[in-house]
Amino acid sequence: MTSQLFQVHGLVSFTLAILLLFLGKTLVQHNTFLRQYCIPESVVGGFVCAAVTSLLYFGLNIQIEFDLQVRDTLLLYFFAGIGLKSDMRQLLKGGRPLLILLLLAAVFILLQNSLGMGVAQAFGLDPKAGLMVGSISLTGGVGTTLAWAPLFVDKLGISNAHELGIASNTVGLIAACVIGGPIANRLIHRYQLSTSGDAALEVGILDQQPSKPLDYYDVLWAWMWL
Repeated sequence: MTSQLFQVHGLVSFTLAILLLFLGKTLVQHNTFLRQYCIPESVVGGFVCAAVTSLLYFGLNIQIEFDLQVRDTLLLYFFAGIGLKSDMRQLLKGGRPLLILLLLAAVFILLQNSLGMGVAQAFGLDPKAGLMVGSISLTGGVGTTLAWAPLFVDKLGISNAHELGIASNTVGLIAACVIGGPIANRLIHRYQLSTSGDAALEVGILDQQPSKPLDYYDVLWAWMWL
């Protein structure tokens, strides 16, 4: 039986993504377990979307297809905006611990790539395909995976680069939440750690009124309604 295809326009897809982010934010705020183990709001909202689309597909034989052109455009803004608010003075204050962390990160990136290429070769695949299940997806995240996948498809001939990268990223994200959350929670309570400040991230001031900060949630909320 052929499934019924339902296509979602790019602007609607973008609006739904914002709505799902707010849904995830609400669920995290009202669920102690999600807050305690630091489950990201975007992950919660995305899981809800995946659950709904899966139910529609397996229950009603309706396939949902989202237009991802807006996503690809926003990825350019995402990568262009990374590090704009970085403060070199704060980075230099990290000193030796920060240097050790960077060295460990570099070592683990090499291990991820080596292991990924080795596993790919063991399964009779092109070793270059293993990079998509290495640091690109596990360290870089979804954005990095989506940015590099076209190059692997067009230049390196890895036709299933998107699927490999997203699958690996999803497994890595779930593992990070399941393993990293409890470990971080235990370390925080064990060593009585606390932040140096709990200030909200401000994007600007609404109508020049300092008492009404405009954060990125307010911007997305207005964007969604538009």
